[in-house]
Amino acid sequence: MASPDPRNTRTVSWFGATALLPMIAAHVLGASVVDPVLDPISWYAFVPGGGEMILAGGVVLAVLGLILTVRMYRTGLAAGLVPAGAMIVYAVAMVLVGAFPTDPPGTDASLSAVIHRVSAATAFCVLPVVGLSLERSITRPRSTFPRTLRSAAGALGVMVGLFLVIHLSLVFFADSGIAAFGLIERVGFVIMIGYLFLLGATIDREGPDAALDETGPLDAIGPLDGAGPALAFSGPRSADRAE
Repeated sequence: MASPDPRNTRTVSWFGATALLPMIAAHVLGASVVDPVLDPISWYAFVPGGGEMILAGGVVLAVLGLILTVRMYRTGLAAGLVPAGAMIVYAVAMVLVGAFPTDPPGTDASLSAVIHRVSAATAFCVLPVVGLSLERSITRPRSTFPRTLRSAAGALGVMVGLFLVIHLSLVFFADSGIAAFGLIERVGFVIMIGYLFLLGATIDREGPDAALDETGPLDAIGPLDGAGPALAFSGPRSADRAE
């Protein structure tokens, strides 16, 4: 039995690593002034070159999300407007996070800071929606990845709650009063990349290419009754043969 082509997993790996590079660079640039445990990632915007690094990382993850969305629909695993709409909101939010920097510590919240903080919280809120929509549309799973996607969405939901407490409070206060919220942000950033990785792995394991590898070329086509291969693009898991 041949293994499914892990092209989406590879895509996430490359884009995820690319997104991490500017974040690592920002940490190096701001090592002497930003505490990675206490201070939020957005404070690197006050370091020369740090704001550009934040924007670069956000843009890379936004593009990755859009690529995965296109592939979800091309494989027939996604249907309707919810997955695409949620991922588009995610992509826009990730760009806005970098395009609108937050305010320096101890200052009143400006419009730019409000957009930055709400966008960051929005990105974390909508990403689980994409995964849950994909999991619900896969009615006949071939692997454990859809179930894992649902469980991970719950775990990400907990992180979303923490993120909302941090960022929505920062809309009104210069400091959330939460110890180590900088560390929580950084863990959340890594979890976000991990969730995108899980989305890619789910597409690889549940898409039509995986079906071809598991059942053989003739079985994957389905019965020759006139419906045939066109079913592969007609909707979520409608390409499967009726048993």
